[in-house]
Amino acid sequence: MNHRRPGAQGAERLGMEVRGEAFSPCEKNIFQMMTGFFTAKLLAVAVELDLFTWLSEKPGSFAEIKAHLGLAERPCSTFLDALLSLTLLEKKGNLYRNSQLAETFLVQGRLDFQGPHIRFFDTLYLACSNLKAALFENRPVNQDYTYFFEAADREVTCYSTLMHDTSIFPAMVLPQYWDFAESRRVLDVGGGYGRLCLTLVSQYPELEAILFDLPEVCKKAQEFLCNYPSLAERIDIHPGDFFGEGFPEGADTIVMMRVTHDWPPERVVALFHKAFAALPRGGRLLIHEAFKDQGPHPGDAALISLLLLLISPGGECRTFVEIRALLQEAGFSRVELIPTIYFYSLVVAEKC
Repeated sequence: MNHRRPGAQGAERLGMEVRGEAFSPCEKNIFQMMTGFFTAKLLAVAVELDLFTWLSEKPGSFAEIKAHLGLAERPCSTFLDALLSLTLLEKKGNLYRNSQLAETFLVQGRLDFQGPHIRFFDTLYLACSNLKAALFENRPVNQDYTYFFEAADREVTCYSTLMHDTSIFPAMVLPQYWDFAESRRVLDVGGGYGRLCLTLVSQYPELEAILFDLPEVCKKAQEFLCNYPSLAERIDIHPGDFFGEGFPEGADTIVMMRVTHDWPPERVVALFHKAFAALPRGGRLLIHEAFKDQGPHPGDAALISLLLLLISPGGECRTFVEIRALLQEAGFSRVELIPTIYFYSLVVAEKC
């Protein structure tokens, strides 16, 4: 049997496309999908080793990097080559340096440092091996984040800490797209350790804030906010269960940032009903989180839904149309969509 590849003429006779040896863009795309788990772990390890922060001080030679990381020659060479292929590193002569991409997003202390997000997704690396079970059994395959589950001894601070570490970006973005100057008091539902409350009171000197979250989380919030005593004076910490009790009253603006996509529709509507009851007429509910695009292509927020499938019993990213229907069911009107950054959007609903 002849196992040779057919030449151009033979390929034409077989109806095959004739082209060069290079991968087509489609083949490269499939290859990147196949090796995506390599990429994810490579990025997580490089951030864990803090290589990019170290190289930000000055470029390093192979020998210097090898000595700094404590790696043998072969794995160090493979590691650096892979980072070069991802355009996270650049090499000039015998020196390695960060690419602009790495310098912007992977150096500790930089405004756009993505380390907390990378660490969070890395916690789900092993859970992804059970994705098939999550799909067919319709259940989360990782229950480390007991925040989502009814359990007397649940440990909620693990998930809350991850949310706190990754909240700098959305907390800074929100006041760029919504002017809180007309708000007198803001209630942050599921406010975690107080990052958003702190951001708002720092930018609006007349504003007061209420942080509403579970008692275990509020203890951590007190520890975090005590580092900012002059600002914390205008933040009232209200421990409670937002499903088990009504919302604190007195706020004219309620914010839910990265909250509603954690829960199934019936629980989301319950939260919206409570927000409606707590607000005065003319008050507004602001929802800031990842939304799927409307239309045939849901966008990258679909991957956040995949994350939630692994860890939450009923969470998913929704479209604006879906969230608007839930808000209207709870009594809100004048629902507006304000795209912010990447797949984040702000939905504003008014109580008329």
